[in-house]
Amino acid sequence: MNTITKKEFKDLTKTEQVLILIGDGEEVLKREKDGYDIHLYTLSNIFVELWYQKNSKKIIKVKITEPESIIKNYKNFEAKDIF
Repeated sequence: MNTITKKEFKDLTKTEQVLILIGDGEEVLKREKDGYDIHLYTLSNIFVELWYQKNSKKIIKVKITEPESIIKNYKNFEAKDIF
């Protein structure tokens, strides 16, 4: 896939977002919060989280996130690995 902007990504359906992330994105980090497994992906210089229900493959939410949130929410990572 060619590059995609945040607006173009937001305009997609949740199903389209998930398919593009899994097919073209790169999973870079994982974390857990309040009963969710959260996987962080990069896609065309956009950071996107997939929120899974804990112990399930059901995706609850697709969320674009900013670098400041990554630094705050993800522990024990090397910034050079994703920026």
